[in-house]
Amino acid sequence: MKKIIIVAALLIYIIASCKSPKQNVPTQAGVYKLEKQMASGGGKDTVYARKQMKIYTDNYFMYGAFAPDSSVGFGVGSYKLDSVNKIVEHNIYSSRLLDSTGTFNLQVTKTANGYTQVIPDILRVRNVSYKMTEDYTKLPPADTSALDGLWKMSEFYTVAGKDTVKQIPTQYKIFQSGHFMFVHRYPVNKEQTKFKNGFGYGTFSLKDDILSEEEEMSSHAQLLNKKFAIKITFNGNDEYSQVITDSTGKSIEIYKRLK
Repeated sequence: MKKIIIVAALLIYIIASCKSPKQNVPTQAGVYKLEKQMASGGGKDTVYARKQMKIYTDNYFMYGAFAPDSSVGFGVGSYKLDSVNKIVEHNIYSSRLLDSTGTFNLQVTKTANGYTQVIPDILRVRNVSYKMTEDYTKLPPADTSALDGLWKMSEFYTVAGKDTVKQIPTQYKIFQSGHFMFVHRYPVNKEQTKFKNGFGYGTFSLKDDILSEEEEMSSHAQLLNKKFAIKITFNGNDEYSQVITDSTGKSIEIYKRLK
């Protein structure tokens, strides 16, 4: 009996030891709004007027922003929180690097309302090194959903009458705790030699097969402050399709989850 008790105690200890590291894995998961962005170098600080949102899941991040001149910048990637004050981000796709490899080392300081991140040596001009400092406020989370995570559009069709046209944008979409964001780069001419960047951010809820979205920030004026009720269909846990219908026809989008 004594031997059985000892074996049982050892098993409990081993199981607890296996679980505890997973529970303590650091994460930056959340939704953040940029409050201030400042570049420093050569003894000078420059503050930029920039509207930007950033969303982290447990493994991925996405940010989307536009400047006063309406130019759009965005980034999508994976990340690792090495410690409480260091994040390493790896580019998957961005408005500047596209799908080129890029790694950014962020110094992070938690604040009462969010966090501050610093990217040392983000740029070097004429032997002057510049760093970027950004202050973020964390927004309150809502419920989790089966959509939470990072998705990439795999197919996109527009249907008008009997005509079906396959579109070729590059688009990513992220969902986290009641918030969503999409970023994309799409052709603006038939020859597909000219492209534009775009993004949208807002809140969402998922009930049964209806995805309800409200656009709160977007580079597309026609989407701003609009509400959408979108029928979606899951194909397993890692693929879903959605159909949006309006007066001109309908669009069909298929997304696959990044693991």
